[in-house]
Amino acid sequence: MPHDETSLIRARRPSVVKIQEEEQIEVPAGLNFFAKMIEWAPLWCFLLIDNATYAYTAAFGVVVFQVFVSYVQHKRGEFLEWPKPLEIIFVVVFGLLTTLAWIYQESVETIEEYSGPAINAGLALGFFVSWLLSRPVVRGYQVDKLGEERASHPILVHMASWLSVMFTVVFSSIAVIGALWPEGDWAFLICNLAGGGAFLTAYKIYPAYVKNHTEEMAALYADEIAEWEAKHPELNFDGEMA
Repeated sequence: MPHDETSLIRARRPSVVKIQEEEQIEVPAGLNFFAKMIEWAPLWCFLLIDNATYAYTAAFGVVVFQVFVSYVQHKRGEFLEWPKPLEIIFVVVFGLLTTLAWIYQESVETIEEYSGPAINAGLALGFFVSWLLSRPVVRGYQVDKLGEERASHPILVHMASWLSVMFTVVFSSIAVIGALWPEGDWAFLICNLAGGGAFLTAYKIYPAYVKNHTEEMAALYADEIAEWEAKHPELNFDGEMA
């Protein structure tokens, strides 16, 4: 792209420059990264508790507690969006598994054998449905950090949509592999590598990529960005909220 055209993109799109300069595309580190991983605490129950029925119940209890805590934070003004899509997904998935485990205790071993694929399939479906409803899981966290108007910036909307599609594909693949080869060590390794890679991409790699290629992405969404800036003149992207 010629230099003049690049300069024109930057000059006409102050919101793009602001996203580049500020921490609106966040690359979590340290305690911040740890805090984000805590949101997936229900999955830890399966590593800490051997009894499947108790593990499902504990995971469901953790999810309900998280929903309650986030509601309190929402009422205090700390969170703008409640409940978050991920919380809804976990309540449905672990609520269903807990119910099945207690009702069909004679089949709990079968339920345990396919619980991994069931959880991943539920996550895939939840990410996909939330994306279809235009409320991607990632967007909830963007709204909490930036507010509804800023989070609707086309580049940030692209990030939320792309990550939702990525997680849908990854969780679907893990679910299929786990269902077809539940006892395979190689399948377990592949699934863990895929899951770890997805989280690393979502929290580190892709935000860093977007932050380093904001101008190129701005060129792809030039009309949408211009429309967004015209629609939100009250947002002063050369400083704080006007």
